[in-house]
Amino acid sequence: MKVALWAEIRRLFQVEGLSRAQIARRLRCGDRTVRAALAQDHPPDETRRRTRGSRLDPYKPKIDALVAKYPELTAVRIWEEIRKQGYAGRLTVLREYLAKTRPRRRRVYQEVLYEPGQAMQVDWGHCGQLRIGGTQRNVSVFVAVLCYSRLCYLEFCLAQRKAEFYRSLVHALEFFGGSPRQIIFDNLKAAVLNGSGRQACLHPEFLALCGHFYLEPIACARRDPESKGIVEGTVRYIKRNALTGRAEELQAWEDYVRLATAWRDEVANVRLHHTTRQRPVDRFAEEQKRLRPLNPLAFDTDEVAHAVVSSHARVHFDGNRYSVPPKFCDQTVVIRADARQVRILAGGIEVARHARSYDRRQLLVLADHRLESLKLREPWSVRETADMFDALGNEARRFHLELRRRPVRTAVHLRRILRLVRLYGRREVVAALVTAHEYQTYDAAYVETIVLQQRRRQELPSPTQVRPRRSELLEETDLEEPDPGRYDRFCDDEEPDHHE
Repeated sequence: MKVALWAEIRRLFQVEGLSRAQIARRLRCGDRTVRAALAQDHPPDETRRRTRGSRLDPYKPKIDALVAKYPELTAVRIWEEIRKQGYAGRLTVLREYLAKTRPRRRRVYQEVLYEPGQAMQVDWGHCGQLRIGGTQRNVSVFVAVLCYSRLCYLEFCLAQRKAEFYRSLVHALEFFGGSPRQIIFDNLKAAVLNGSGRQACLHPEFLALCGHFYLEPIACARRDPESKGIVEGTVRYIKRNALTGRAEELQAWEDYVRLATAWRDEVANVRLHHTTRQRPVDRFAEEQKRLRPLNPLAFDTDEVAHAVVSSHARVHFDGNRYSVPPKFCDQTVVIRADARQVRILAGGIEVARHARSYDRRQLLVLADHRLESLKLREPWSVRETADMFDALGNEARRFHLELRRRPVRTAVHLRRILRLVRLYGRREVVAALVTAHEYQTYDAAYVETIVLQQRRRQELPSPTQVRPRRSELLEETDLEEPDPGRYDRFCDDEEPDHHE
C-alpha cells in the first residue's frame, strides 16, 4: 500500500464520514485494503516489498561459491555451470543477481601533488574542421600545462604530425620562459614508436628534443587518460569555453590564431582555478623561479623532405607544387618547411623560398622562376639581351615578365630600353619602369616618353645620340685607347733649329 492511498482512506473516513464501502467505491480499491489502512496508525513503508520466489534461489549458494573462487568469471560461464545442475531460467535473471552481489571493480585514484617546476603535461585536442581554399582541413589544438601553477599554453594546428608537435612544444617552453624537469604525455605517434608506459619505445627525434631542453620524458600507460588529468581537463575547458558558441567568429585560419593568444592571456591564465583556488599567473610567479633556463641554441623543428625536381621545375610538398629555378631540373633537393614558409635547398644553399599554402593541389610559382623558364626558350642572343635587362633589378624583371605576356616582340622592346639606359643612365630608366608598371603600360616607347618628361621637368638637357646608318655598327665599333704621348710635341718649349 502506498502512503498516498493510506492517507486518503483515513481522511475520507475521519473527516468526510464515509463508510468503508463508500470509500472502496470512490477509490476503486478492495474492502480489505480499506480495513488495513484504518487499522494502521503509522504510514506504510514503501521501501519494503514482498519478495517472490525465483528459479535462481536454489542455485544462489553455487553462484556465490563460484564468484568467491573465480572473481573474474563471466555471467555466461556461471550460467553454463548452473544449467548443468538443472537451472532453466534466463541469463538476464542471473546478470541482475550478479550485479547486486558481485563486488564492483572500481579504480581508486590517488591525488598527485606537484612541486613548482616539476612537470608539464601535453596533449592534443580535436576542434572540428575548417575550409581553406578548396580543401577541408582538420583543426587541432596543442595544449601544454605546468602542473603546479596550471599556467597553460595553447596553439591551433592544421595537423598532428611530428613537425607540428615539436614546433608547438618549443613554442610552449619559450612562452613559459624555461623548462620543467619532466614532461608527461600519452601514446603520441610523434613521441612513442611502440609500447606504452614504462615499456614505451620513444622516438629518437623526440629524445633529442628532451635532451636539448633537459626534460625527463614520462609516457602514460595505454588507455589511461587519468594519469595526465590536468591537461585532459584543460583540453575540455578549451572546447567548452574557448570554442563553443564561436562558430561565426572562427571563419578563417587567422581567427583561430588570434583567439589562441587572446583567450589564453585574457581568460584562461587569469581565471580563479577551481582546484588551486588561485589564478595561474599568480602561482606561476613562484614556479617561474624553479624552471631551468632554456638552451640558447635553437632547436630545429622544420619539416624536412627530399624531392626530385620535375622537368617543369617543380617539387611536390604537402599536396602542392612549388617552383624551383629551371637549372635544377632532375636534381635532388631538400625541402625544409615551417608553419609559414617552404624553403628549397640544393647542395646546402637555398635556391627558392615560398609562402606555405595549406590548400591542396595548388601551383605556387615565383616570378623570377617563371622568367628564367621563358628565357630558356629563346635563342642565345635574345637570352643575353634578357639577362642584361634583368640585371637592372627587381623592377626590371617584373616589367620583363609582364611584357612577355603581351603579344609583342619582347626582345625589340628590351633592346630599345637598354639603349635608353646607355643614354640616360640606369636610375632614370628604372624610375620610368616603375611608373609604367603603375599604369599597366608595358611598351618601350612609353618608357622613353616618361624619361623625357621627367628630364623636361628637371630642365635637364637631352644628350645627343649617335645614329650611324646601321645601328649595330655602334656596338661593333672598337676604338683604340688614346695615347697621350702623341701630344707631347705640342708641349715642347725648345724652338726647332731651322738650319739643321
